[in-house]
Amino acid sequence: MTSRERVTAALNFERPDRLPVSDSLWDGVQQDWIGEGMPPGVSPADHFGWDVESMFIDASPRFDTVIHSRAGGSITFEDRAGYTVTKADGRGGTLDFVEHKTATREAWESLTKPRMTLHDPSGTARLDSTGYFFHLDPYPSWEEARRRHAAASARGRFLSFVAYGPWEATWRHRGLTNLLVDVLDEPEWCADMFATYTDLLIAVLQNGADLGMSPDGLFLVEDMGFKTSLLISPEAWDRLLRPSYERIGALLRRHKIRFLMHTDGRVWDLLERLLDVGVEALNPFECAAGMDIAELRRRHPRRMACYGNISVANLLGSRTALEKELERKIPYAADGGFIMHSDHSIPFGVSFERYTWALGRAREIYATACAKA
Repeated sequence: MTSRERVTAALNFERPDRLPVSDSLWDGVQQDWIGEGMPPGVSPADHFGWDVESMFIDASPRFDTVIHSRAGGSITFEDRAGYTVTKADGRGGTLDFVEHKTATREAWESLTKPRMTLHDPSGTARLDSTGYFFHLDPYPSWEEARRRHAAASARGRFLSFVAYGPWEATWRHRGLTNLLVDVLDEPEWCADMFATYTDLLIAVLQNGADLGMSPDGLFLVEDMGFKTSLLISPEAWDRLLRPSYERIGALLRRHKIRFLMHTDGRVWDLLERLLDVGVEALNPFECAAGMDIAELRRRHPRRMACYGNISVANLLGSRTALEKELERKIPYAADGGFIMHSDHSIPFGVSFERYTWALGRAREIYATACAKA
């Protein structure tokens, strides 16, 4: 199987020829791993044989990107998504949000909303092979985006287009605390912001398809939970967000694009709803929030694929605990419906040796499970 076929088989709850694997590293981790023995000049996907490759959609209001300061290992800048943030420069870590552009409803109507259209005076693409998260450089032309898409497709991995979901995109320019209050006080405004973003995301996806650039899957980044509960009630989700997901799901079905989603937190109460709108795989299945593949199979057998659920705490902790986790969870992949991934992303402190061992051991466990089945 190619990587594309391997991931597709997992999503179809068929048995892949080997364990499907993907992951993501915090900015700076790869540089640390090179110092620990990882070969330089090779991508983690190539080195570890990951099966998923990503391109990144920019469905933002496209505010100007402005670097305010860059010193002492920190950077403060305005992002095109509508926020100002201070963070470690070139390394993953805590984000200190300073400001959000949509300070009022009037700012939404006059400043943010008019910018949320497919085309802008620069004529640049809203798709790139470089991550949308802290994308400080200009976007390519649509023709250059087509070349990058063709190159990514030719590598044979399952190609995901990654984008913010309507909730995530909206709080970026409005502010999370403000948006949580808006859900209660101004739900009609929330619905308008979610729908406007969805219009733009669908337009970008359709424009890509018209230019011959369709992915194998759309991966929406849409954090909807704390470690103990959802950020908003299922009923509020139904009123305000379901219409957006239904529209996105309908477009994906028309173009035969698989629907994958990322959300941290304890989100059991959303799973049936996500299945209703067409989501087929959920990432990262956060262990610390009580998400577990065994419980997923009990509640939703052969319906929702698990894309994650390998504890970062165990990757950072004892090898014995990590091996026990792998021995319990990896055999589920023999029945399909499982793509190995950390339960968030790989942070500093996870060594190159530990990750290499974990991946090799997981592949051994998978092969044994398949031989016994």
